[in-house]
Amino acid sequence: MSRRLSFSDGCLDCPLRQEGDFCQLPTDMLAEFHSLGNLTLYPSDVPLVVEGLPPRGVYIVCSGQIKLSVTAQDRKTVILKVAGERYVLGLSAVVSHRPSPLEATTIGHCQIKFIERETFLRFLNQWPHAALSAGRLLSLEIGSAFRDVHDLLLARSSTEKLARLLLSWVAHQPENRDLRVDAVFTHEEMAQMIGSSRETVTRLLSVLKRRELIRLEGSTLVIPNRVALKAIAS
Repeated sequence: MSRRLSFSDGCLDCPLRQEGDFCQLPTDMLAEFHSLGNLTLYPSDVPLVVEGLPPRGVYIVCSGQIKLSVTAQDRKTVILKVAGERYVLGLSAVVSHRPSPLEATTIGHCQIKFIERETFLRFLNQWPHAALSAGRLLSLEIGSAFRDVHDLLLARSSTEKLARLLLSWVAHQPENRDLRVDAVFTHEEMAQMIGSSRETVTRLLSVLKRRELIRLEGSTLVIPNRVALKAIAS
């Protein structure tokens, strides 16, 4: 969950291109995709998509992180996940012609490519290969949502949920002893991610520190023993 950012001037020579999304379109399609919409650098805490309203188009996260949340019946905010680079915001709502089921807000500085709804749909209609890429992204989004709900329901306690949350932040790091992640979320936000209270998260983090399962080094959260934390999560 690094805060380091890379920036690009567009799609054609972008150093951020990866497998599995619109970055890997054939050259002729990518050239047209490059010409669509605009590329913008956003500051932190900017709402891109509003829950219950139709999105104006799709927002492709080139770099940075986005907080995806919903408002519960008791008006409390529940953070569903933190989306990273290559995530396409508003895709399902734009394709289905329905209001957005969630709110999306920037975390820190983000570089985002925005394409208006009608322009994006014309592009998919013109290029079947691009439409297939959109379908693949929707499938991955559904699978990710299922796994998140599955993991949350399997956790029997707030301790397990918090341990799983911390492990998810270092899931792609190698099996080193000290796993490091920028501590960018408040205790309130962490509570919103696991469906608990701020007081409970503060207490549980203190317990994990006393057991030497986590420690803070400045603004960096360190997990010295992934295996021990996994034992709590399972």
